[in-house]
Amino acid sequence: MIEINYNVDELRWKKNFPHFKNYISKTVNETLKATDKEIIHNVSVTFFLTSNKKIRELNFKYRKKNKSTNVLSFPMQSSYMDRYLLGDIVMANQTLLKEAIEQNISKYDYLCKMTIHGMLHLLGYDHKTEKQFKQMNKFESLIYNTVKKKNDK
Repeated sequence: MIEINYNVDELRWKKNFPHFKNYISKTVNETLKATDKEIIHNVSVTFFLTSNKKIRELNFKYRKKNKSTNVLSFPMQSSYMDRYLLGDIVMANQTLLKEAIEQNISKYDYLCKMTIHGMLHLLGYDHKTEKQFKQMNKFESLIYNTVKKKNDK
């Protein structure tokens, strides 16, 4: 079973993305299926849905980058009691909306894309080298296409 926890500290999340739980949960499940990881049982992941201001603070504190970003991932990959704690994903509402408009993509499609991106980081994927970028991008596209087909039904 996959346990998904949500901490929402920015009220505009519920206004701008009223169905965020549905889209995030489908995307988390598809990402775990597609990556073929053996950790599907009793997995826990937490989403912190926040503002540009808060994500900027976290980005500076943990990455020394003094700017807002769309998503941050904090892998844990540790066990506690009968749970496998995959980690935390932080997303900024305003940045997601702005980037969705810039990329001419629906806000929920973009939410799914960023959820996939964050999940892949929790699962150990990265994009620091060209080879890593290509592998991660391949998985992102594969998972996104699967999620999009299911969402369009």
